[in-house]
Amino acid sequence: MNNLKTLTAAIAFATFGIGAPAVMAQAGGAPAQQQYEQGQPAAAPISDENLEKFVEADAEVAELRDEFSEKLSKAEDQEEAQKLQLEAQEKMVEAVQDADLDVPTYNEIATRMQTDPELQQRVESLK
Repeated sequence: MNNLKTLTAAIAFATFGIGAPAVMAQAGGAPAQQQYEQGQPAAAPISDENLEKFVEADAEVAELRDEFSEKLSKAEDQEEAQKLQLEAQEKMVEAVQDADLDVPTYNEIATRMQTDPELQQRVESLK
């Protein structure tokens, strides 16, 4: 049972760990992430409107990440953990879409924030 909890915790951190981009990339946002990994410049600047939508979506995604991390730590078996992961991913995608933002754009902003201090500042100023 202890090994199961360790595995579940590892899955939770892998899924929800560093931030939403890792989770959201599975929902179709990988191209934006790959673009930065290859060192290619961004296609266009990010509008203030999209940043506002991102901040709204990211707040909800963070709440969901916290909620489901706790649920995952209490999962009884791997099957339950996988169901929780899928449910979390679906709800995170819904949160992004409810903020009137598409998942690839959300991922692009989240990915760019990791290497763009100016973008980080713009996002922080909107929080």
